[in-house]
This record gives sequence, C-alpha cells and structure tokens, in this order.
Amino acid sequence: MFFRIVKIFIFFLVVAFFEIVGIFLYRPSLMIDAYRGVDEKSIWIESRYFDFQRKVSDTDQYKFYDLQWSPNGRYFSYYDFVRLEWAEKEWALKVFDARFFSTKIIFIGDDHTGAYDWIDDSTIRVCAGAGSGVRTCRKINIHIQQPIVAVDDYSSGAWTPEKTFHSPNF
Repeated sequence: MFFRIVKIFIFFLVVAFFEIVGIFLYRPSLMIDAYRGVDEKSIWIESRYFDFQRKVSDTDQYKFYDLQWSPNGRYFSYYDFVRLEWAEKEWALKVFDARFFSTKIIFIGDDHTGAYDWIDDSTIRVCAGAGSGVRTCRKINIHIQQPIVAVDDYSSGAWTPEKTFHSPNF
C-alpha cells in the first residue's frame, strides 16, 4: 500500500513537471514577469512560481517606461540607450527571448525614434518622427541577423510616412 501511494505521488510530480515545462515552452509570459526594478534603472525577469530572478538590462537609461510582450508571449521588447561614438544614434530596440533568456538588438535609431508596436509574433513596427506632425514607420522582422540602423536605412524605401495630426475643420 505504501509503495502504491509513493508511485501515485511520483506520477503526479512528473505530470506537474511536464505541465510546467509545456506551459513555459508554449507561452513563457504565463510563467515569467518582466518589470522595471525598484530603482527604475534596470529591467528584471522573475518566475511567478519559483524563486528565480535575473537582471536583463545592460544600461540604466530607457526611452519609454513600457515593456511590450509579443502576441505569442515568447518575447518582450524595450528601448535602451546606446551611444555609438561614430554617429548620433542613441536608442536601441531590444528584444528579449524569454524562452532562451537571450537579448538581441534589432533597431538603432536617433533621438527622433518614437513608439513601436508588435504586428505579429515576429514583426515589430518602429516609428520615427519626421517633423511637422509626420512620422515614418518601418516593419522589422525580429529574426534579422544585424540590427537596422535608422540613419543608414531611411533611403531604403522601407519607411512609410504617416500623418499624425488632424487639421482643424474651419
């Protein structure tokens, strides 16, 4: 009788383990929280169910205070400050893969770099101010090999202008 209870207990432990692993592989955002640290200068990930915490950010300056999860819950993204010596490019859009705990820079822009949003599980739409209420936007695949540098890429034809203001009706 005792061994039967132990077998049942072990069975439930194995089932629970595989259920947790399955949920993590399917949608990591269900098991991991991404948030700004109490000092507002770092980004952390933390497991909701286990005692696990890890610092994700490289620097202590951010353009926006929101972290955005991808629709499938595998990636989250944020702007981070990077100062390149050879150009006036300052903001890097970073994507963190919560399944493999890796960070990748997909876009580097200047101080005109604006908001971004997830289009689908592997595409982000990045916008930059073009002046006079107009901004240009570009869709970026997060699986690119090298980051797109905005100043070098503006003439590629991939940027589309958008009108961001409405003229008053007179």
